[in-house]
Amino acid sequence: MKEGGGWQWREAQKLLDSIAPADIPEVLALVEENPSRPSRSWVRQSLLSRWAETDPTAAMAYAEAVTGKKAREETILVVLRGWGEKDAASASAWAQKLPSGPLRERAVGATVSLVARDNPQAALDLLQSLGTRQRQWGDMHSIFNVWAERDPAAAAARAAELTVGRQRADAFQAIAFTWAAKDPQAAIAWANTLPNGYEKQSAISSIISQWAGSEPNRALAWVQQMPEGEAKQNALNNLGLQWAQSDPKSAMAFAQRLPPGGRRHDLLGQIASQWAQQDSEAALAWAQGLPAGVERNHLLEALVTTLAYQDPKAAAVVASSIPSGNAQMNAVGMVARGLADSDPRAAIEWVTALPDGTAKRSALQSMAWEMTRSDPKTAADFFDTLPPGRDRDNFVHNLISQWAQSDVDSALAWVNQLPDGHAKESALRNLAPQWAQSDPKAALTFAQGLPSGEYQNSLLESMAGALALTDSKTALDWAGRLPEGEGLNSFLSGLATSLARNSPPEAAKFVAALPPGQAQNRAAVSVVSQWADADPQAAAAWAARFPEGNTREDSVQRVVSAWIRSDPAAAGQWLASLPPDKSQQRAIQSYLDQTAYQFPELAAPWAAKITDPNQRNSSIENLARQWLEVDPKAAAAWLAQTTLPDDRKERLLHPK
Repeated sequence: MKEGGGWQWREAQKLLDSIAPADIPEVLALVEENPSRPSRSWVRQSLLSRWAETDPTAAMAYAEAVTGKKAREETILVVLRGWGEKDAASASAWAQKLPSGPLRERAVGATVSLVARDNPQAALDLLQSLGTRQRQWGDMHSIFNVWAERDPAAAAARAAELTVGRQRADAFQAIAFTWAAKDPQAAIAWANTLPNGYEKQSAISSIISQWAGSEPNRALAWVQQMPEGEAKQNALNNLGLQWAQSDPKSAMAFAQRLPPGGRRHDLLGQIASQWAQQDSEAALAWAQGLPAGVERNHLLEALVTTLAYQDPKAAAVVASSIPSGNAQMNAVGMVARGLADSDPRAAIEWVTALPDGTAKRSALQSMAWEMTRSDPKTAADFFDTLPPGRDRDNFVHNLISQWAQSDVDSALAWVNQLPDGHAKESALRNLAPQWAQSDPKAALTFAQGLPSGEYQNSLLESMAGALALTDSKTALDWAGRLPEGEGLNSFLSGLATSLARNSPPEAAKFVAALPPGQAQNRAAVSVVSQWADADPQAAAAWAARFPEGNTREDSVQRVVSAWIRSDPAAAGQWLASLPPDKSQQRAIQSYLDQTAYQFPELAAPWAAKITDPNQRNSSIENLARQWLEVDPKAAAAWLAQTTLPDDRKERLLHPK
């Protein structure tokens, strides 16, 4: 375990699974002596999850004593999930008693899917008590999946009452997939009653995916009678992908009959990958029998991607048969990864023998990523053989990014012996976060001693962010020692971003206490960006108090962008409450860009509020073009009453 590597982890997991629950506390004490932080974290989580199933009180006491705020909170969540596997109600009740804040939201959220197994309505009430958090897809899907298993019609009726668009769409998608497994025709009949738009498209796609697995021909007959447009194309893609699991040759023939374009291209590659997993020889023989051209190259690339880890030597033979170009470059990269995973020395020999060019550069980077994950010392030895240049610099970037995760001291010792230059700078930049956590004094002293400039700034910013996660007191102490300038500004920005991940209100207080100026402005935008993901309403209230200027413009725009992902209607209501200034105009454009595809009916009123005529007309055209694909009647009615010139309306409604 100290050395890492794929096979060691698998063997270690077998060992952990054999430990009796009564022995877990003693083993955990031993684990804390392991110098590898990833090893400690992984073993701790694996054991605590099992311990929580038999003795949740003792396991939680252990979790609450873990040092480091981030590590402690992650460990608490692990225990909570293990506890919930045996007693979801008790675990959820414990989580709800936590003080208000991000940890409580995450803890309650972690129990939602567990509560749903017994009581989906109670789970939904619990989820809605958290407000509109950003990451609710899995929770909403779990709730309505269970509900639809029991009573799909009742689940659909309750989902229709949800007022948040994204939540409702996620619920409909879960219902559609589950209902289709029981009665696809009844599920389709329900989906057809939904209003035209993203929710209906998503539900139909889920039904077709499920239906195609059991009755592909009947599903195909239904899809073929759909009107032409985006919804039909999505349904055809889902049909082909599911069909490939039972009859890949028929699915491939079906996909080849689709009109040329990106959708057909992607679907063919996905079917080829599935076919290769079932019968790689048959899939390969079929692809190699196709006429030479772009489509054949794409399918061979997809097969290499699948074979690269199953049989990298066979994948290498296929990759060599693809003509030069993007397909070959991607295929060669995947072969290098597969070989590096199973036989690093063989990977080095194979990549070294490739002719110079883009394909070889791709292989080098792929091999570096894979090799440094399992065998960084071999990767470091290979680096020494590379000639100076971009390939060498890129290789060291990937090497250190991976190596520092498992053994920061060895990685640092290796970097320090490199000659000064771009490669060493790149390596130190990637090493900075881990170095700051293991030896903050040495890391920050080194960064402070660098010449002023972009390199020093980026190191200070990443070090501050990493250090604040484990030792915010030391990070704040160092902020007071740095001289005025861009270095301090960068450090404070990284510090504020990291503080905001744990407690946005505390980060906001920290920013407010800073002296006015560029450092405060940069830190404020960093906090808003983090806060808006966790609690857009609170972030919006804070950003709205900023004076007019670049900081306010950036902050308002970021709040709107984040809020749209969880509740586009609420984001629009807040946007309407803002004064008509530059900040609102910039945020309106972000709102339109992000809602035009999924929620054109929400975006439509905002297009007219853009003050610049050229930008307004461009936004109207973009929205109309996307809306016409899913709901032509509604889109045409809206377009008719816009200020877009008549000749441009005509081109949209009747394209040649």
